Amino acid sequence: MEAWHQRNLTYEDYPFNIFVTDIPEFPPHWHEELEIIYVLEEELVIGLNNEIYTLKPRDILLINSSEVHFFVTPPKKSNRIILQFEPRLFGPFSAMMREHKFITPHLSSSNESQTQVHQSLERQTLSIIDEYSKMRQGFQLAIQARLYDFMVVLLRQVPMEKYSSLERSKHLKRLERLEHVFKYVAANYTKEITLNEIARTANFSVYHFTRFFKETTGMTFIQYLNNYRVSKAVKLLTETDDSITEVAFRSGFDSIKTFNRVFKHLKGCSPSSFKKQRS
Repeated sequence: MEAWHQRNLTYEDYPFNIFVTDIPEFPPHWHEELEIIYVLEEELVIGLNNEIYTLKPRDILLINSSEVHFFVTPPKKSNRIILQFEPRLFGPFSAMMREHKFITPHLSSSNESQTQVHQSLERQTLSIIDEYSKMRQGFQLAIQARLYDFMVVLLRQVPMEKYSSLERSKHLKRLERLEHVFKYVAANYTKEITLNEIARTANFSVYHFTRFFKETTGMTFIQYLNNYRVSKAVKLLTETDDSITEVAFRSGFDSIKTFNRVFKHLKGCSPSSFKKQRS
């Protein structure tokens, strides 16, 4: 699982991607595509733009182009529909979509003030999934038409705020620095990574780096690193016969004690219990 900038999210020649997933967690990342998340069952916790949102079944979250977001491990597996589509899908409106952000990205099924907009977007989302699952002739065009309907509802009923040119430029530069950090972690997570070392990678002092990382991702760098290493440990525990000790060191933890503590904190059980559940 790569943690940085996602790419190539299209369906053949159509600039959208649709899938249903219950992946428990995913570290901070971003992509050019707009993303719509619709929760099917159980709660889902998502970090977006330094805010944490708890989504219940039928809730919708709107993630605009180049916004940093991540999934937090839920108590139970949370199934959700994810729609991702490139701004270029909307022709002359594509630049506008890149230059704005949603003031209220979380649309709750239980919020009476959002009932009308939520029902409209839910109807379009379920229609898209119906077209995608049946794949009748012309389904790509039908999906594209529903996405246009979806965006009309957003433009008319969901408050948006425009980035200034300076804000947009600063935001993109922050993302560039963040991508250097993510790539460095992906290449070096099995070794010790100090704050001094990672701050130099992003051309920051330690003080400014810690502020930058928390403000941009919503978590501290240590939290991110621990989450990343535990995600690698989960893969090893699930797909290999490695011992707990081998998994700990292959995932970048310098002691079994630290590995057990961090793993239990993030997953709710010890590595050995997790391995038994999967065997």
